[in-house]
Amino acid sequence: MFLSGCSTSPTIQATSVPDTPTPLSTQIAADTAVASPTAFVTLSPSVTPSPAHPSDLATLTPTSPIASLTSSPAHPLTPSPPASPTASLTPSPAATPYATIDATAHPPGTAVPTPIPLFVKPDHVTNIILLGNDVTTPQGGRTDSLILVSIDRENKTATMLSLPRDLYVVIPGWRMTRINLALPHGHGSDYPGAGGGLIKDTIAYNLGIPVDYYARIGFDGFKTAVDIVGGIDMVVNCPLTDWRLISPELDPEVEENWELFTLEPGIQPMDGDLALWFARSRRTTNDFERGLRQQRVLQAIFRQGLALEMLPQLPNLWNAYRQHVETDIPLPVMLELAALAPAVEANGVRHLTLPYAAFKSWRDPAGSSVQLLQWAEAEPTLRRLMEPSALNRAVRPSLTVEVVTADYILYRQMADNLAWYGFTPQYVAAAETPTRTTIEYFGPNLKGADATPLSWLFHRRPEDIIQSPTTGAADYRVTLGYDADPCLPFLQSPVP
Repeated sequence: MFLSGCSTSPTIQATSVPDTPTPLSTQIAADTAVASPTAFVTLSPSVTPSPAHPSDLATLTPTSPIASLTSSPAHPLTPSPPASPTASLTPSPAATPYATIDATAHPPGTAVPTPIPLFVKPDHVTNIILLGNDVTTPQGGRTDSLILVSIDRENKTATMLSLPRDLYVVIPGWRMTRINLALPHGHGSDYPGAGGGLIKDTIAYNLGIPVDYYARIGFDGFKTAVDIVGGIDMVVNCPLTDWRLISPELDPEVEENWELFTLEPGIQPMDGDLALWFARSRRTTNDFERGLRQQRVLQAIFRQGLALEMLPQLPNLWNAYRQHVETDIPLPVMLELAALAPAVEANGVRHLTLPYAAFKSWRDPAGSSVQLLQWAEAEPTLRRLMEPSALNRAVRPSLTVEVVTADYILYRQMADNLAWYGFTPQYVAAAETPTRTTIEYFGPNLKGADATPLSWLFHRRPEDIIQSPTTGAADYRVTLGYDADPCLPFLQSPVP
C-alpha cells in the first residue's frame, strides 16, 4: 500500500489482440496533415453492457472520412459506493461502456485513438495501480507516480511496471491529456467510481490492463510509511544529484533554503525525507529512470516490513495511518494479500520496464511535451505483466551466482542487480582483486536466456562467459575485478 509521491524539482496470460488499434502517433500524423479543423472522429459508447470483451468496448465510429467530434449530453452519474468488506480479490469489471469524449474539452487538431481490447486477466491475478501525489496529502494534486502491481495469488508472485506521468492518453468522458490528470479529474466530476474509477478505465482504455483496485498517497504519507518501518537501507548504484531542502522544516518557497545535493553510490540509510527525495529526483535522470528507483524504494519498504514482522500489526496500523492513504482496497482483501507477502518475497518480485522505443516524444496542441505510446513496441511488455516470470523462483529453482570480491559493499550493489533479474547471489570473500571481471559457468549447457542478462549485468557479452570443466556449488561464479561497475542503464537492458 506504500508508494512514493513525486513531482518536478524546484528550478504494462494475455490473449493476442484480435483487432489492431490505430496507433496514436499514426492518427496524429494523419490528422495534422489535414488543414480542416473538423478532422476528428466521434467516440461512441457501445450499447453492450460488459466491457470485458474487445467487441464490447467503446469504438471510434467515423461518420465520414473526416468526421466531426460531437459532444454527448451531460448525464448524471453517481460514484460507486465504497467497497464492501466482503469484496473478492478479483471484482468483476463494471458493466459500463467508456464515456464519450467531451468535445468542448478535447484539444483541437488531435485524433482520438480506438480503445485497446482488454488482455484476459486470470481469476487468480489481482491488479492494483499505486499512485503518488505531487502534494503532501493523499487528496488533491496530480498523480505523478504511477506503478502497476500485478499479484499472482496462485503462484505467489508479483510484478511491477512503472508508467510515465507524461503519457498522453484518452481519459474517458473528458479529453486527451496526460495520464497523471485522470484521477484528480475523476474526483472533480460525476464519473462512476470518481477518481479511482476513472484512472482504472483510463488504464484499461489505453493499455488494455484491467485494474481491480487503486491506492494513492501523498508526500507526508510516504515519509510516514518509511519512518514507521524505522527507515530503509537503499542500495545506490549510480550517483544522483538534484536540488534538496537543506533541512525538511525549511520553507520550500525560499530559494536560499535549497542546495545541490549528491547521493553517492553505496548502501545509504534513508529516513522518509531522504527516501522521498530519492524517489522524486529527476534533474540528472528522467521519468523512466525515476520510475525504476520508485520500484526499488517500494521493495525496500516491503522487505523492511517483513523483517520487522509487521504483518500481524496491519489492522492496527491501518486504523492509525489510514488518513495518509486513499484507496478502495477493503481491509479483508488487504489482509489476504498481505498474507502472501513472505511467499512473494521468497519467490522474487519481477520488475518490468517499457522500452524507450515504446514512446515517442511529441508536443500537444498546447505546446506541452508529452509521450505517445507506440503499441507495437509496448504490447510485449504489457502482455507479460500478468504472466509468470521465466526467472521467478516460483516457476523454477533460482540460478545461484557466487560473487567473489574483497569489497562487501560492491557485493551488495551487484547482488541487488542480480536479484532484480531473479538470480540468487552468494557472497564469497576474496583476498585480492584481479584486473578484469570474469564469469564462469558450471553447468553442462550454457543457456542464452540466462547468459544474456547475467553477462550484461557485469558489462560483459554472453560469449565472454567461461564454460568451467569442473562442477561448482553454484551455477555461476563471478569474480569482480577493478573494472566492476554496478551502475547500469537499466532502460537499455536486454531483458525488458
